[in-house]
Amino acid sequence: MAVRITDSFKEVKKRHNNFISASTSTSSRKDPIPSTSTEEQQHKDPDLEVLKQFDLRLEFGPCIGITRKERWERAEKHGLSPPQEVLDILLRHPDNDTYLQSLWKDYNI
Repeated sequence: MAVRITDSFKEVKKRHNNFISASTSTSSRKDPIPSTSTEEQQHKDPDLEVLKQFDLRLEFGPCIGITRKERWERAEKHGLSPPQEVLDILLRHPDNDTYLQSLWKDYNI
């Protein structure tokens, strides 16, 4: 009997309106997956989307282990012209880690 990859992975992910929803092949979920307050805030706040895009742009160097402001300052120091909008957002939220820390802050990399 041949083993298929689908035997190991029962969950299928489908993309709907820029969101990925998960559905299982054996049963369908009736309750939506609860999202954390940070995830909800990111979907509502365009500033967080701008910061996320900044994190994903490799041209400004790595963002692991430093704050977004430190990364912005390093990129500016090296003449990489990071977006001024990013610094403006960071200065508006000086004590909020959701804005200050990079997208990868919760991962042990």
